[in-house]
Amino acid sequence: MSPFPSLGQISFTKFTSPEATVEVLSKVVPGQTTGLDIETALSAAGQPPPLWNDLLAYDPPLANARTAAGPQVAVDNELLRASRDERDDRFLLLWVALNLADPRLDDIVREVLTDSQGHLKPEEVNASRLRPILDKRHADSMEDLPHDTKATSNILSLMERCRLIIPAKHGGSIVGIDRPLPTRHAVPGAVTLISERLAEQGFLAAPGREIDLALSIGANAWLNLSTDEFRAAFHSRPIASQVQSQRAALPNSLVELASQLRRKGQVVLQGPPGAGKTYIAKQYVSWVTANRSSDSRLQEIIDSLPANERTVAGISDEVQRRGLAGLWDIVQFHPGYDYTDFVRALAAQPHGEGVTFVPEHRILSLICAIGMELERRAYDIELVLVLDEVNRGDIPNIFGELLYALEYRGQAVATPYTVDGDGSLTIPDSLRVLGTMNTADRSIAVIDYALRRRFVFLDVASTQDPITTYGFDDEATRDAALYLYSATADMLSGAASGLQVGPSYFLADQDGSASSLEVLAGRYVYEVLPLLTEYELEGELDPNVVTGLRQRIGLTDGSAQLAHAKELVDHLVGKPWTNQGDSES
Repeated sequence: MSPFPSLGQISFTKFTSPEATVEVLSKVVPGQTTGLDIETALSAAGQPPPLWNDLLAYDPPLANARTAAGPQVAVDNELLRASRDERDDRFLLLWVALNLADPRLDDIVREVLTDSQGHLKPEEVNASRLRPILDKRHADSMEDLPHDTKATSNILSLMERCRLIIPAKHGGSIVGIDRPLPTRHAVPGAVTLISERLAEQGFLAAPGREIDLALSIGANAWLNLSTDEFRAAFHSRPIASQVQSQRAALPNSLVELASQLRRKGQVVLQGPPGAGKTYIAKQYVSWVTANRSSDSRLQEIIDSLPANERTVAGISDEVQRRGLAGLWDIVQFHPGYDYTDFVRALAAQPHGEGVTFVPEHRILSLICAIGMELERRAYDIELVLVLDEVNRGDIPNIFGELLYALEYRGQAVATPYTVDGDGSLTIPDSLRVLGTMNTADRSIAVIDYALRRRFVFLDVASTQDPITTYGFDDEATRDAALYLYSATADMLSGAASGLQVGPSYFLADQDGSASSLEVLAGRYVYEVLPLLTEYELEGELDPNVVTGLRQRIGLTDGSAQLAHAKELVDHLVGKPWTNQGDSES
């Protein structure tokens, strides 16, 4: 319970209409409107008489708060300012003012309706559960706690009508939370209001410490926020909506990919390791998001939002507020990845004395739901979901019935789980699915045919062009990279399976005290040679050919990797490409 004295006592057995109360408060003129005027206006609006004193302070201070409206005039405060300016936070500030005014309501909210973090407990926002809890608290206390049916309904109704939640209802009774509503926009006003009202009682916050005063009385729970979320909302106040970003012209290197994505909806970039498949995918994402890849990533947006805004509607609001041209995310497939990781799943949540399992979105279901919501709002955006190493996953087990939905965009497909009241999932036309696949991976032999039929497969060839155009800090390093690439390609050219090693392994920059040439040698010894060894062990390469390559680049048989790295640096310093006929090609 709050350590500060009560400002009043709300009548919980009489219904308080937030709409009517805010309307009356919007007409108050500080310094002119008297307490009697406010009491009369509230009474005429059918509001409980105590509210005139619970919500406002007067000048001069009231001699008898319960018996005299007197000639005193209202003092301005944040609730009045929000009401007369018709601000979005005015109803939430009324909720804050009611909690601040009556410690009984504060106690119910913080001790019964919210958890230790300050988040609402959906199972307790239920008339049939709340009523016996309040009855017991009334029986255990000498205070006049609300305990009848009407008081319970009024408290839950206030949470709805003050814009804290959209409740789930059975008949006319609130039985849970359908969706929490955003509250962080009300935090700055709430901190100001709390500071003003407590200052009237002689509790002054040190300059710059007003938020600490608000948190000391647990005000974060009144707004369904943790202390960290409350503090973050105060220090990073939401900025006004931004104009939607505009993309530059599509680069020529992405034209074919963009064309196939528009036509088919899903593409797999396939090629040898190091060919630049993921790089191309990221380049496409960068273009789609108008070079805003970081703040357009779905997971980054989710992480930036308080828990009560991590909903389809809340995320969609944030996408529009940021003015994003694209929304994207990436997942990596692997043998243990399945439908419940990718589409939808049952998640365990504490409930009373036990645990209940609640259906939840996973990445595909969530990005699809956001896409459909933004489509409903007529907000034009492209969504991209990158599936890294798509061939390593068990495709039927991961996609399930959604393989059909990939082909028939815009058509609802039933799923085993109902999320947000919808038992189906629709893949919107705005979603592009972009996979990457390593053609050297032996698992491609068993890639699901149904996936092949629904994706376009674009080859990403291994060429030395990226090495030629890369911004090396030393031209000698570029020559060395071209030399190693050429030597490796020559050795692999005789492999029956057409194995290749992509150019990304041969790109290097200075790293601390290590020169770019030393970094290049290290990458070759620690990444390329082990890859070639794998090919050898799998029977794809003749061991004698690999041995010949090692000898050609100056490596001694039997040496440790560190020794090999030093040997390779020495070999490259000698500029072998200047005195060998099979130099850079």
